[in-house]
Amino acid sequence: MKQTIAHISLVVNDYDEAIAFYTNKLGFILIEDTYQPEQEKRWVVISPRPIQPEQLSC
Repeated sequence: MKQTIAHISLVVNDYDEAIAFYTNKLGFILIEDTYQPEQEKRWVVISPRPIQPEQLSC
């Protein structure tokens, strides 16, 4: 049976630092960065880049 992780949530102290790490170091794509004024927080969504078939090793 194939199992996957669809979503995870992380709490970070510095949104900009976390975004920089995941996008610049790990190559993730920034999908959404929205300020939530009622909570004085940001909603940030990132995603790994799609894996190309030639990048898979069996």
